[in-house]
Amino acid sequence: MKGCLLFFLLTISMVGQQTIDFGADPEGNSTISPYSTTMIVRNAPADKTILGNQYYEEYNSLATVYIDKKKAHKCLVRYNAFNDEIEVTENDKAFNMLKIDNIEVVLDRYSYKLFDYEGKKQFFIVFNKGRYSFGIKAKKKIKEGKQASTSYETSRPSRYIEVNKYFIIDTEKSEIRNIKLNKKEVIKVLDKKDEIQKVASSKKLSFKKEKDLIKIMNLYNSL
Repeated sequence: MKGCLLFFLLTISMVGQQTIDFGADPEGNSTISPYSTTMIVRNAPADKTILGNQYYEEYNSLATVYIDKKKAHKCLVRYNAFNDEIEVTENDKAFNMLKIDNIEVVLDRYSYKLFDYEGKKQFFIVFNKGRYSFGIKAKKKIKEGKQASTSYETSRPSRYIEVNKYFIIDTEKSEIRNIKLNKKEVIKVLDKKDEIQKVASSKKLSFKKEKDLIKIMNLYNSL
């Protein structure tokens, strides 16, 4: 219950990029809701001079939020890969989900879980349901553009680019191991090496493709 009351508390580390308003409860309740606050965070308008966007998902997606493996809420979410924030959308308002322990945000094809990484808690995309999972640390950064200095050159606008990192995740121990997308890197962090290589080969699955690695880890968990 405590987690349910807390998980929509807003992170305020990004106040400099957002405006804050003390408005009505986003669900229209007079009692404490799962948001547990009436403080509204509205994202600042996007910089339209930068091509692309900050998000992993193209659109808001329906998710079910679990805390300590108990269902807490359903909501529309979108992961901001530039700021490492899961944004919850309610009408024209955007809320940043608080990074509390044992939170899991489940979408159709994957879920978001928190892991300690580079000295802080960060959201990772977890694809598989078993002990081990293929995971992505989705991240975007801005690649600066270049202004043409002569009439013979073409200006290049700044744009968001993906700089994702890949992991094998032990979901029971909450351990993450960084990998590159190739067979050597994946195999070195797993046991049952011979079995998984044979299975992957028989099904013509590539260790270099995200969609195939998800299938490989499902097969691995079934061995």
